[in-house]
Amino acid sequence: MIAITGILIAYYVYTINTRNVIETLISSKKIINILIGGSNTYNRDRHRLYALVSINPENGKIVVTFIPPSFNLNSHRKGSSPLRIDEVDFTSFKKVSDALNNNLKINIPFYIQLYAPDVKRAVDMIEGVDLFVLDQKRDRDPIASGVQYFDGERIMRYINAVDDDSIFRKYDRVQDVLLTLYHNGAMYKRFATMPFLSELFSSITTNMLPQELLSLSEILLKRSEMLCATLPATMSEDGVFHFDDIAYKIYESKILKRLVIKDTTAPSIKVKILNGSGVPGLARKIRNILIRDGLSVMEFGTSPYPPIDKTVIINQKGDMAEAIKVSELLGINQIYHVVDNTQLHSVLIILGKDLAK
Repeated sequence: MIAITGILIAYYVYTINTRNVIETLISSKKIINILIGGSNTYNRDRHRLYALVSINPENGKIVVTFIPPSFNLNSHRKGSSPLRIDEVDFTSFKKVSDALNNNLKINIPFYIQLYAPDVKRAVDMIEGVDLFVLDQKRDRDPIASGVQYFDGERIMRYINAVDDDSIFRKYDRVQDVLLTLYHNGAMYKRFATMPFLSELFSSITTNMLPQELLSLSEILLKRSEMLCATLPATMSEDGVFHFDDIAYKIYESKILKRLVIKDTTAPSIKVKILNGSGVPGLARKIRNILIRDGLSVMEFGTSPYPPIDKTVIINQKGDMAEAIKVSELLGINQIYHVVDNTQLHSVLIILGKDLAK
């Protein structure tokens, strides 16, 4: 009996040490879905920030879907009372996963829980992040416009210092960080090692094993395309977001489709042009060029920011592909991410002296 018990224990340890569901999903060409729960303070495994990270291992595309914290997990259950996602703690992750599977029609086997100290520590471990600042920090924490270095403490202040403590404005700030990290992925390849990931996740709660995290990091570091979006849902009078068949069709066609299908159409990208070169008439000249190339120029004028030498392209809707398309048309490789979903345009162009030559 003792021998049999020993064999079972050894087999269990071997299985845990060699299990790699990520590699299984990669080999079967299946989408990898991970639910992220984030909070500023620990509160019984409950969170305010929710994001579903979907990764296609075949083409490297990533879609990050932000979920309203008041999202009704029982949207498709007739006659059931609303159960908000932030009312269910992660000790009941299967309950959350099954409910989201019922709504979104996708399987979510993995989760990661992040708290403010985890984020601070993670950012410091990768030696900080360089974010592009316009005026999103002007009121509470004045910082000059342009590329600025942020350590872990400053990143958390950056995310949380939003008007009215709006979770959706915080989602915009989180996108700034995620898109910047992904866009500059080559800088972080040296951190994709088992010792580093084991140390990084030593204080983070997840149901993923170190070898699975390593396989995941290798996919994330492959330069491809990232799209960030908020789950299309309708808010009722009681402040709860509901997900119906119409919302699912939007989610499927506008978000999920991007994971698997190469979009060969030429959508009319909405842009705003600001002349930061000091050269009169440059914004109008570039406007005419971009209109001929099929882009929709929503607004153009003089930049309120200090003059710049090199033109910058700023992604403001979380769609990396659109920013890259504009950069290719202009021959400009300086792309930054300052997401603001209240804007009509998706790409902001600040013209520098280089385009005046």
